[in-house]
Amino acid sequence: MSGIDAAWWHMSRPHNPLVIVGVLQLDAAPTLKALRECMDTRLGGERRWRQRPVRDADGDHWEADPRFRIERHVTRLPLPADADGAARRALIGRLASEPLDPEHPLWQLVMVKAGKGATLVLRIHHCYADGAALVRLLQAITDGSAAGSAAAAVATEPLAPEAEVGVLEELARLFTDAERAVVPPPAEGHGPVPPMAARVARVAVALGREAVRLTDMPDETPTPLKGCDGPDKAVAWSAPLALADLRPVARAFGCSVHALMLSCVAAALAGELRSRGQDPRRAELRLLVPTPLARTRRAQASAGNHFGLVNLALPLGIANPVARSWEVQRRLEALTGSHQALLMHVLLSLVGLLTEPWRTKALDLLLAGKATGVATTVPGPPAARYLAGARIADMMFWVPQAGDIGLGVSFLSYDGSLRVGVMSDAVRLPEPQRLVERLVGEFERLRPLARLMSTQD
Repeated sequence: MSGIDAAWWHMSRPHNPLVIVGVLQLDAAPTLKALRECMDTRLGGERRWRQRPVRDADGDHWEADPRFRIERHVTRLPLPADADGAARRALIGRLASEPLDPEHPLWQLVMVKAGKGATLVLRIHHCYADGAALVRLLQAITDGSAAGSAAAAVATEPLAPEAEVGVLEELARLFTDAERAVVPPPAEGHGPVPPMAARVARVAVALGREAVRLTDMPDETPTPLKGCDGPDKAVAWSAPLALADLRPVARAFGCSVHALMLSCVAAALAGELRSRGQDPRRAELRLLVPTPLARTRRAQASAGNHFGLVNLALPLGIANPVARSWEVQRRLEALTGSHQALLMHVLLSLVGLLTEPWRTKALDLLLAGKATGVATTVPGPPAARYLAGARIADMMFWVPQAGDIGLGVSFLSYDGSLRVGVMSDAVRLPEPQRLVERLVGEFERLRPLARLMSTQD
């Protein structure tokens, strides 16, 4: 098991299981048998989905489940036909709060039938894959048309054991990833490769600077939103926002869609703090933002975690939406130009190689008190996909939170639209739908301003 995957595995706490929750809304309900057959066939060549993480005297590793049965992982739950949105949110929140069975692979697909359609709720532990890897897997197990589902999918193959990797090999791989991210390797025939000592020094200096910045980062302001008090989760999501509406606003404001939506998050959180009697202008509130590591060796894998984290301080005190969007864009560019994401990836990978109790202490040191929430953006399939012959009409996911972090904000694009999801500690923020409504309302408020700015240009 790689150090980074082991770190995400051991981040789970009894009150805060590190489980990614996703929802696929199908416009037609397949039978449970057809869904099981489809998943069993399509996942036949994906070894990781039939393995469970195990820790023994040899360390952390993946082990094939000798009692694997697809019926255990693809199940069905009843829900009244007249169930409203609140009932669905409560069901997903309950599933997000429940830990997965450690005796078997840590994933589950639950079908909830509703009229002619069906809702599929996927739960998977973060140690299996990050959001980008899951989207690549989704592309592989679904089809671009309903007709494609009738064809035979990936044939099931015997699962060969994964090659064992020692600690020294893992450290060598980690150094290679770090070196590629710090300075791209020279093209073939364009100069000699620097000696090992010079390469190690180059990586050490780059990461050392980021470590100093991370150490000097001040603590956040205590707010009612910070912390995780219990295992119960609450979830909410928005209606799809057309990318054709989002892009002109971002362009008028001179920022990316990512920065625009994070600016709306800042406005929504500022409004939430004001409603609780706290002045957002006096609050320092940060979000951990997962950032892909493009040059790492497994950046295009369909399993595992291949990203770092940057700590984004939100400009809560800026009321002007244009100025706030610019500031978010500026801060994101500064973080992207740094090696903070790489540093966090390296540190978490090293922590994953430690033994207890040092690992838990190191994880707490890295993550405790660093941020109030996590905000992640995942580009989903650009066109509609089909699963088991049914069109995926909509999809959403919720990012899990580690340690004492109790708030997660997720953005997922699919078929020309963007979805916003919020998962929160049910004590700290029992009604995340209110935060979603604030966020979407802030964007709607910006649309006429963007049109006005565009006409003036």
